[in-house]
Amino acid sequence: MVLIVCYFGGQKYEYVEKGKFIMQFFNRFKRISISKKQAVRVLVAGVLVTSLVTSSNVALAEKSVSQMTQEKNQLQSEINSLDKELVGVLTEINELESDVAQKNADIADAEDDIKEAQKAANEKYEEMKVRMKYMYEKGDNDIITIFLESGSLTDFINRVEYANTVYEYDRTQLEEYQVMIKQIESLKAGLEQEKVSLQAQQNRLSAQKQSLNSMIATKRTQVADFDSKLAKARELAARQAAAAQAAQATTTQKSNVSNVSGSTGGDKNPTPVSGGSGSSVVSYASQFIGNPYKWGGTSLTDGCDCSGFVYRVYQHFGVDYGRLTSDGFLGVGQEVSFNNIQAGDVVVYSGHVAIYDGNGGIVEAQSSRAGITNNRSVSCKPILGIRRLL
Repeated sequence: MVLIVCYFGGQKYEYVEKGKFIMQFFNRFKRISISKKQAVRVLVAGVLVTSLVTSSNVALAEKSVSQMTQEKNQLQSEINSLDKELVGVLTEINELESDVAQKNADIADAEDDIKEAQKAANEKYEEMKVRMKYMYEKGDNDIITIFLESGSLTDFINRVEYANTVYEYDRTQLEEYQVMIKQIESLKAGLEQEKVSLQAQQNRLSAQKQSLNSMIATKRTQVADFDSKLAKARELAARQAAAAQAAQATTTQKSNVSNVSGSTGGDKNPTPVSGGSGSSVVSYASQFIGNPYKWGGTSLTDGCDCSGFVYRVYQHFGVDYGRLTSDGFLGVGQEVSFNNIQAGDVVVYSGHVAIYDGNGGIVEAQSSRAGITNNRSVSCKPILGIRRLL
């Protein structure tokens, strides 16, 4: 579709119909008494403006895609940074959870120790009370009674020392248990304080984790929005680029075809001399699509160049003119005009040669990068000549 917009005499004229718009354009201007030369000038100016507008639209679309891609990449970089920070926070949270669990275990152990120490102190206190009661009931607390019941002075001294020793032992044991209980209680209090501190850190990190997750979710939503917008922008840019490319391809194809008509001339459509089938040639050649290209090579499997490819394919059908350059094929077979090209005909370009596939394309050893392919139009470049070898 071609759109031409122009102004003449203060009036706007638009022509959009493909193919017939030029005749309509001239007929329109005949009615307002403008010479054909003037009309051509207006037409050319309109085409140039349209071309510039199309190129501008493609450039703007590509710029928009580029800018959006940069913004998306920036967002993704920020997400990656936040993800890294979140991993650090999660690691700290895990470590704190482990520390809190250990503190809980230490506190439980301390509580068990306190219970054991208190139990031992209570038992010791009860034993001491029993001994004191026994000594009181027996009268052992009376020094005169001990003296009178002693058989000798030595016995008296021993009894007094024994009573004092027992008393001192009980008192010392009781004091030690009391000290132990206080120490364990102090340890427990310290552990509980550390636990509170760890839980506070844990709460802070949990809040930070929630904040990071929220930020990451927001930015991922923004990235998803960018993906949607970017997809639309790319689609628009692709459509505009395809339209521009199609217009250029049409112009190129017409130029290439006109080159063919000029070089081959007439309406040449020779009858095959061997009775062979061009479609069989295309079918056989297509078996090797995807195989490698090799400069100077002639192997359809291990690698060949364009002329080596055509040479080996036709050699399979008993047609052998020896190893030719691409231009050399212009001198063999029979000349064919573009209008009468058939499957299997050899198409010669400048520095290249291929086999026509019968459907507007060619089978060829294209390049070192592409290998043997069938993905290009027969009018992909100016044609020097077409030859029928069968």
